[in-house]
Amino acid sequence: MNPMESNGRYRERIWESHLAADFERDVLAGLRAPQKAISSKYLYDALGSALFEAIVLLPEYDLPRRERALLKQHATRIVEKIGKPPHLLELGGGSSEKTRMLLEEAIAQYGSVRYTTIDISLEAVRTAAAQLLDTYPQITVEALVGDYFQVLADVEPRSATLALFLGSNLGNYPGRRGSDLFAAIHAALSPGDMFLLGVDLRKERAAMELAYNDALGVTAAFSKNVLARINRELGAEIDLANFRYASSFDEATGSIEAYLIAERSATYALGAGHESIDVAAGERVHIESSHKFTREEVRAMGEECGFVEREFLTDDDDAFALILLERSPR
Repeated sequence: MNPMESNGRYRERIWESHLAADFERDVLAGLRAPQKAISSKYLYDALGSALFEAIVLLPEYDLPRRERALLKQHATRIVEKIGKPPHLLELGGGSSEKTRMLLEEAIAQYGSVRYTTIDISLEAVRTAAAQLLDTYPQITVEALVGDYFQVLADVEPRSATLALFLGSNLGNYPGRRGSDLFAAIHAALSPGDMFLLGVDLRKERAAMELAYNDALGVTAAFSKNVLARINRELGAEIDLANFRYASSFDEATGSIEAYLIAERSATYALGAGHESIDVAAGERVHIESSHKFTREEVRAMGEECGFVEREFLTDDDDAFALILLERSPR
């Protein structure tokens, strides 16, 4: 048992999807596919999560600042929509820095709050939970560690829940995958519960691409860390210097597509069986899709999965939006 669980205000549950065996299996399958790919969820180990927290401070990456300003402006009205002491259920809370505005508002309005976070990184969850418990004696924290889909399938709906999916993380689930996630969230809520979504909106191409190509190279380091993680956890010897990071907006997908590109051909052994993976010079390993949305896309996705739009809140530039959805009875 984690020591924090002894105080009665914290508990955690770890799903099997967090085990190293799944990481090895998924990496081997992805690097053997015709289009090599590594799931973006594996970018967020302890070091990857720390690097992402650095990314949100970069001047080029203005998504978090826009979202934070919107949360500060509208936290009161968002929490008021719940109408009773709330349960906040967050997907990918990370450091929970932005979530604090909603937690503080819930405490101010109702005196206490239950907070559940779903995340793939156990280390990040424990660090954030310890800080929240130390800062807010009025909250209880539940940490559910694993893949969103697997965890949500096991979550029992609770009354007065506000589900949170902030940071434009929905962009990592383009097309049908995004609709599937909406459906999983819908199933984890009760009729009348709310779902607050933060999305990056479609805008000028140069502005979208700049956010993923910072001058300091922090985003590149964050992306290449997944190769370092493969080395650390699977005993591989991938030469990180053989790969460069590249990203650009793809008009066909409506997403920023990010890759690690091999500079020269090489063969790497990895995994318990020391299986070989070949890469050709110029071959791309897809690591992330970050979709950029229109209001119509999000509304259609929500309606398809049984949500009704209650608020659509944007900044002055219409660059970022907070969307408050309500779970319908169906």
